[in-house]
Amino acid sequence: MSGEAVKKEKVQMDPKYILKLSITLLGICLVVSLLLGLVNGITADKIAALQEQAKQESLQAVFPDATFNEIEIGEAQAAAAEEYGVELMYIYEVADGSGYAIEVGPSGFSGTIDMVVGINSDGTVAGISVISNTETAGIGTNVCSDKPNKNGVGVLSQFVGMSATADNPFTVNSGSNRVDAISGATVSTKAITSGVNAASVIFGTLG
Repeated sequence: MSGEAVKKEKVQMDPKYILKLSITLLGICLVVSLLLGLVNGITADKIAALQEQAKQESLQAVFPDATFNEIEIGEAQAAAAEEYGVELMYIYEVADGSGYAIEVGPSGFSGTIDMVVGINSDGTVAGISVISNTETAGIGTNVCSDKPNKNGVGVLSQFVGMSATADNPFTVNSGSNRVDAISGATVSTKAITSGVNAASVIFGTLG
């Protein structure tokens, strides 16, 4: 045996069995793919509906009981948003002409802050509502939820009734158009401020 080569016996597979197995596996893959697609479709629709609901609630938060007409975003508005490094999602005009609601997305500490800025027809801020954010819990989220700072005023509330232009923007913790940050949340405060500045300049390009 030591000098003889060991012969390996070839295993013969039944072609019909291989075909049957292949078809079975293919069928399983198709069923799983269809189920995953169905689940993803249902989930995506639900997420989209929740996002739309949150946006409508934010619009009503800045202009209560108002109806809105969406405005097409033009080159001037897109350029203003780009200048401030924010994403411009939508622009809505209040149906009675009292102002605009502008949805922007500045970059926060840990992601985009999706927010609506209401601007009255005279250029003053009517209100700010954050649709969604991924800021640090208990720090950046305090800014987005308008939790009072050490002076007893929330960051979002500080903008209300004030106005800004490209030449006189809102600034954080300094300047004539200052907004006071919450301790430890300067980055989030600056992000919100960028969003409001962008919305204010965008407002100036409308009408």
